[in-house]
Amino acid sequence: MTQDLPDQELVTRCRTNRAELQESFRALYDRHSGPAFHYLRLLLDDEARARDCLQETFLRVYRNLDRYDQERSFRSWVLGVARNVGLDALRREGVRQASPLEREPANHEGPFQAALLNEQDQLLSEAVASLPPGERAVFVLKQVEGLTYREIASTIGCSERTAQYRMRAAVETLVRRLRERGLLPGGAS
Repeated sequence: MTQDLPDQELVTRCRTNRAELQESFRALYDRHSGPAFHYLRLLLDDEARARDCLQETFLRVYRNLDRYDQERSFRSWVLGVARNVGLDALRREGVRQASPLEREPANHEGPFQAALLNEQDQLLSEAVASLPPGERAVFVLKQVEGLTYREIASTIGCSERTAQYRMRAAVETLVRRLRERGLLPGGAS
């Protein structure tokens, strides 16, 4: 029954009703931890670091619920907190690429097809991971999480025009890098 309540109602219950705090926050966590983890996994390109950052994200969300502006989308706010935690981790630890052995194996029909798709997936992941953090964040929020430019702007604290610019720059960089690696027409063979 708590799961069916809108985010704003759950936040209000967390803020005002000690008896319902745990259940209401659990509902918020259950609803938003999946998208936040997915975002962090793509931003950091490391599942273990993404899990650590997810814990830190929801610790910060819990500690700062009183600062949440209920006029904003709660999802955008959580993803903004996740972005800040993820970027802090990147700055603190430096960008580290996962080795091919650390990546989850693809589950496909034949070994040749699986190897080819895994290689293409790895090249795409490396291209996304090599984007500057601001462009990578916008790309992941738009292409993976499906946020609008308005939601992205609210999440990362920039204008819609800046979010659009960063998305365009990210796509141009990805297209260039994928062409160089022969994954798109017009590049090296």
